[in-house]
Amino acid sequence: MLLWIYCLLVLVSLFSGPSGITLQPLSQPPIIINDTTDCTNIDQLLQSLTQSIASLINESVSTNLSCLLNSGSSAQCAADSCHAIAQALPNNPSGYYWILNSTNAAVNVYCDLVRYLNGSRGWMRVAYVNMSDPSQTCPSAWTLYSPATNVRLCGRPRGPGCFSVNYTTYGVPYSKVCGWVKGYNFNTNDAFNRWNCSSLVLPCVYTAIDQAYLDGVSITRNSPSRQHLWSYVDANGGACPCVTNSAFGYTIPSFVGPDWYCQGQGGGNSTSYYNYPLWGGACSGSQAPCCTNPNLPWFYKTLPGQVLDTLEVRICSDQILSDEDTRLQNVELDC
Repeated sequence: MLLWIYCLLVLVSLFSGPSGITLQPLSQPPIIINDTTDCTNIDQLLQSLTQSIASLINESVSTNLSCLLNSGSSAQCAADSCHAIAQALPNNPSGYYWILNSTNAAVNVYCDLVRYLNGSRGWMRVAYVNMSDPSQTCPSAWTLYSPATNVRLCGRPRGPGCFSVNYTTYGVPYSKVCGWVKGYNFNTNDAFNRWNCSSLVLPCVYTAIDQAYLDGVSITRNSPSRQHLWSYVDANGGACPCVTNSAFGYTIPSFVGPDWYCQGQGGGNSTSYYNYPLWGGACSGSQAPCCTNPNLPWFYKTLPGQVLDTLEVRICSDQILSDEDTRLQNVELDC
């Protein structure tokens, strides 16, 4: 009989372990058996233990079932990732959910549960700028430009150089990054920069990722030095390396590799430059080769392994504002 009691106590200890569920109090005061031959109240003890275990199991099953059906709905039901929510609940809409970060802390993030990109669904939004929403403002490192009524864009506050905004990933590990940028060409941007304005010896090539190696938008991760993810290159005329018979001959920096989009539009320095969006996938004529990637305007990058790095978006140019700028309406980064 004492063996049965011991087994029940073991079960109680198992169910009150790491799950964090508190054992329900016994319905009767504890019974002290002073002698192994005293079995008068053994049945009463067994009944109390059985009731407590049954209550504990019911609570555990109920909690787990509720979280299974409502993954990510609360900190208590935090999911492993946005991808896990998309897999478990494929009909759920995008929105804010709770997931676990690298320290097992629950964090509330926006999950895009709808978009498929390279076969993956369930993305955690890290950066989001939408200047067509009048309630949004430019990040503090950038300046608001309003070239027309209801047109609001973010650009560099001065130049030359790069102006960056950093975005945390909430301590959530990731191995894939995707995103998109919508911008506008202002004046004489010329793709990958060849000239170093601080040098008296020309040409002088910008080769370092920390320099303004492009006119446009540089997306990197910091680990702790910058690692290139994608470049959205802005060019006026035929400066894009992808343009048919381009006469500019700009060299693509080795750290960029194939991970870039380039487009030039006819807005230039006209007052209506905001009518010519970049990187939307609509290219014609000599620029047609620049828009062959089916993911445009989205980019997608797989990393060698999981990281916790912050993400960085920089607007860059090697000239002053009156000569060159890239002004943005939308930025989104997910991982």
